[in-house]
Amino acid sequence: MFSIPHLRAQTTALRTPPVLTEILRTPTHALAWLKEGRGFVAAGEAARYDQGRDGAGTRFALASQWWTEVVEACEIRDPLERPGSGLVSVGSFAFASDSRAGSTLIVPQVVVGFDGEVGWLTLIGPADRDVFDTLAPDALALVDATLRPSSEDYPSHGKVRADDVDVEGYRRKVARIQERIAAGTVSKVVLARELNVEAEREIDERYVIARLAQSYPQCWTFAVDGLVGATPELLAASSGREVEVKVLAGTLPRGDADVRTLLASAKDADEHRLAVESVVETLEKIGRVQVAPTEVLTLPNVLHLATQVRAELEIEATSLQVAGALHPTAALGGTPTLHALDAIAEIEGIDRDRYGAPVGWMDSRGGQWCIALRCARIDGMRAVAWAGGGIMADSDPDAEYAETEAKLAPVLGALGG
Repeated sequence: MFSIPHLRAQTTALRTPPVLTEILRTPTHALAWLKEGRGFVAAGEAARYDQGRDGAGTRFALASQWWTEVVEACEIRDPLERPGSGLVSVGSFAFASDSRAGSTLIVPQVVVGFDGEVGWLTLIGPADRDVFDTLAPDALALVDATLRPSSEDYPSHGKVRADDVDVEGYRRKVARIQERIAAGTVSKVVLARELNVEAEREIDERYVIARLAQSYPQCWTFAVDGLVGATPELLAASSGREVEVKVLAGTLPRGDADVRTLLASAKDADEHRLAVESVVETLEKIGRVQVAPTEVLTLPNVLHLATQVRAELEIEATSLQVAGALHPTAALGGTPTLHALDAIAEIEGIDRDRYGAPVGWMDSRGGQWCIALRCARIDGMRAVAWAGGGIMADSDPDAEYAETEAKLAPVLGALGG
């Protein structure tokens, strides 16, 4: 079914731990996964899987099958065996199966990683050739930057301008959703809005990534195939059969409220409960589940109710298969899921692209997938950013709109808006 390359992945420990935001300056089109100075920067494409509109809804299963076959065919030389070392793929997926955005998995040619203790360099290429004969210019530049980090400034794209927003139209959409809730069709629907942004010059992803990583170190800053963002929500991280999920739902903008206000909010508590229940219900079908007490995650722009869920799987599954089974959670879709998705398709009026869907990476042992939030899809001088919020029966439209403004702030600030 697939064209499977025969690759070789060679990982070598670095004597000096890399500063990932410094080596990020060199490759023009970087892949990145950063949190609190850890993670990796990658460049080049040793292999790639793309899937367009997927009417059958099989994008996660097919991409996972492709990856499994790539791993089986690869010669992996990885003495470190750290999360993210050895053979790695990086991916982002469309929210809806019929989205024009499509889905992508990329096996980079060069990966530079750091886990807080050990740094490494991984080279990936055809097993029957010298890898340096196959490296793209960006991949060669990343190798060079690892040995000689640059101190140059990230190039700026100048001022940015955002389109006008139809606030009244947003209020009408909230009202239409609440009509469905009142009719008993749904309990919650997540309503997203998009914002188009244009810069004076071509937007340099490296500039945006670096600003996000600096301003939101508690989040996972990512760059995959033009999608750039900083997300706080872990969809599925796995190592062997151990899976971890961090559910976020129930949000208040900073400045308008404190932790006690959020914990006392019945509306946010109900919204969060529905999101946790949707995750637990899915994971209980494939493993034994433990749910931690709910806490409050404090970020520079918002407060989130947060619950950690762990599971021990009773079946063999890749991290992407688990992420695909969980998508979309009630935190991004609603409850019940199918009725909520129908409402989104009829009322929202936008293509969510890859917003709200899995974004992350895999190695041969596990992987880490987050929900693509606080993000924008960059294309030349233009970008599209998204933000959403859970609409409940007692939601206030203006408060929900303010929440989306707060959620747009990270990526708009990084873009310079």
